[in-house]
Amino acid sequence: MKRIKPLILGRRKAHIVIGVFLGLILADFVFAQATGVTISPLTFELTANPGDTLTNTLKVYNPTSSIISIKMEAEDIKAVGETGQVIVEPEVEAIYSLKRWIKTEPAEFTLEPGEQKFVNFEISVPENAEPGGKYGSVLASTTGIVGKGVTGTAIAQKVGALLLLTVAGEVKEELKIVEFTAPPFLEYGPVPFLMRFENTGTVHVRPRGFVTITNWWGKKVSDVEFSQLNVIPGAIRKIETKWDNKWLFGKYTAMLVGSYGTANLPFNPPILTFWVFPWKIALGIFIILLLIFAFFYKTRRRWQLALRVLVKGE
Repeated sequence: MKRIKPLILGRRKAHIVIGVFLGLILADFVFAQATGVTISPLTFELTANPGDTLTNTLKVYNPTSSIISIKMEAEDIKAVGETGQVIVEPEVEAIYSLKRWIKTEPAEFTLEPGEQKFVNFEISVPENAEPGGKYGSVLASTTGIVGKGVTGTAIAQKVGALLLLTVAGEVKEELKIVEFTAPPFLEYGPVPFLMRFENTGTVHVRPRGFVTITNWWGKKVSDVEFSQLNVIPGAIRKIETKWDNKWLFGKYTAMLVGSYGTANLPFNPPILTFWVFPWKIALGIFIILLLIFAFFYKTRRRWQLALRVLVKGE
């Protein structure tokens, strides 16, 4: 168990905005497009003590030629798939729920064409809040539209900012490597590596490190970094990287080396081997050598006679 030290904030308001791109996407929502409202920043990564109140601001923008009515909402989120996607989840586990702590101001407003508005949202963390990760989203929902003198109902659209909150205290940081693979045989590089990390802890963590590659003589030939992406509790995150080298030959060994969490907990490094052999080129060279050998073998008597003439003058 890892204890996250309390922040020196007391009960005063803390303005913490750490925009860290996590590669997470609200799968059922649109973040930015020219035909509808947009929101920024897309991600907030926050830390608080029980009893704290955090205030932050996001921008909602109308790039269209119509007047749009907007309603602000807060929802919980849940990870889906293994590529960092999340969806709004109305019945997320209470231990990870964040929406009940969120309030926005203003809650409803309209945007003129090309207008932007800054919306404040407040997160009030209860005194008895359980330490660990809490996950939610602040959504801007289109509720109505006015265009060319006609008022009507807008096509339903929602855009959202992700909120990843860590409540300080006794938390469990635990990340497992459930898969580390590469093709066992390749003709050429680059060599792709696939890693899958499972978070069995109570707070999101970000694995970091590299793939160390050695040749068949045991000499290190490369360290290949992989992207640092957050893994939400209960989720599996797939991360891919590649050794971007085309001309390779022989047997290689790859080891996944790295760490995660606030205490830089090390991985138990998995190891794999793979071969790279340009067999088509090798086959072509072999055929050419075979033809040369066959030619000299069939004409060996002529070559023997020519050598006699050159050496003995016969």
